[in-house]
Amino acid sequence: MKRAIFPLPVFLLPHGYTRLRIFEQRYLDMVKESLKSGSGFVLCQYDIDCYLNTPTRGCLVEIVDFTLDEGGVLVIDVAAMYAVEITDVIQDKNKLRYGQTSKTKEPNWFTEPHTIERSDTCLVSALKDLFADNKQLRNLYRETQFDNFNWVIARWLELLPISIDKKQQLAYKSDFANIHTFLHTVINNEFT
Repeated sequence: MKRAIFPLPVFLLPHGYTRLRIFEQRYLDMVKESLKSGSGFVLCQYDIDCYLNTPTRGCLVEIVDFTLDEGGVLVIDVAAMYAVEITDVIQDKNKLRYGQTSKTKEPNWFTEPHTIERSDTCLVSALKDLFADNKQLRNLYRETQFDNFNWVIARWLELLPISIDKKQQLAYKSDFANIHTFLHTVINNEFT
């Protein structure tokens, strides 16, 4: 399906939420069309090395809330539905990008169920504490799934203060075991 594409320096995985400030006319038009059609749009990493700065993967997002900030700028909250592959990218006269999108099972580890083992409770507990201590994060997430280990791992990858390139590499080029080990190392050293 052809959808609008919004490349940004943002990293989001399925079932994640983020807040965006929309002020450029082309993206205001994108939001209007998304709300009107109900088809959502694709949020992806801004990649300077790709055609029209659009990589081959992103997440289909839907708008779950919107408001105007004190300066009159549109603020939208979006929820990532699922990962998509992006092909045939074009740009319209307003420089809004569009591409053909198809649902993908990437990242592979995210679609395979993983059980929370006893040694993993620190990852879950630290994430719960982070949500409890961060009102903005709590308000952004309409739904949490702390009992779903894939969801917990995905949220840590989104929230950790590491480069987007490193997050992309971990999420899409590593297997679950590598991501699991990496997070245990980081969380055990920083949050416990």
